[in-house]
Amino acid sequence: MNHFETSYSTHDGKKLYLQAWMPENPKASLLLVHGLGEHSGRYAHLVEKLVDAGVAVFTFDGRGHGKSAEGKISAYFDSYEDYLKDIDVLYGKAKNYLKGIPSFIYGHSMGGGLVAAYVLKYKPEATGVVLSSPAIKEAEGTSKILIALSGLMNRFLPKLKAVKLDISGVSRIPEEVEKYISDPLNYQENIPVRTGYELYQMMQFIQQNAGQFELPFLLIHGDSDRLTNPMGSVEFFKQAKSSDKTFKLFSGGYHELINDSDREEVMELIKNWVGDRI
Repeated sequence: MNHFETSYSTHDGKKLYLQAWMPENPKASLLLVHGLGEHSGRYAHLVEKLVDAGVAVFTFDGRGHGKSAEGKISAYFDSYEDYLKDIDVLYGKAKNYLKGIPSFIYGHSMGGGLVAAYVLKYKPEATGVVLSSPAIKEAEGTSKILIALSGLMNRFLPKLKAVKLDISGVSRIPEEVEKYISDPLNYQENIPVRTGYELYQMMQFIQQNAGQFELPFLLIHGDSDRLTNPMGSVEFFKQAKSSDKTFKLFSGGYHELINDSDREEVMELIKNWVGDRI
């Protein structure tokens, strides 16, 4: 397995950190989009299983995240539309690097929402999509006053740190939570107002357009996830037009299913689903 690192300059002058893992004889390519506050280096154990199955994995640290952050890690970005442009370019690069073989897109949490929105807006040619605990629907009972207030704050105080992420909800395994906390490339402060506002806009777009999703997809979520709403996945699965769609709701599962109690089953499911479509 060969590992490559490089960087990419975006349409608006940001520099993003990219990395890729290549099997000897790639049978497929996959672009992986990480979640809010984390970074692409946290997927090495999943990558290893995919590469063993002949899948070349391409990934990047998103705007304001990990090694792409300008200075201090902030988890801040101006527009989710900019993030979608990044995904479009990097997915195109992955496909062009390995032409003529099946290509997949994988997104976790915020990355899952971004990938769903990307597919709906850009209609890419992809063999399949994996959505892990995707951010598709806001928490049940979110106050309309709070939503209106966030719009006002977004306008005047976009970088104000607002919502706190519940890091203990990452995994049922205490060591995994500890690993998350001790990783200096993870953002652990309150999420900036603009980031939260943009993710809310993204989720509204997905909810309104889910019926137009047609690509084959695997959707996985834990029913005890406190960080993204499992009901968003349930509703998305019902509405999606795809003729090839699979949904697995893990009983008692927390947010990061590849780092949770059922991780071996989860990673085997992902590997087999992709492998069956190569």
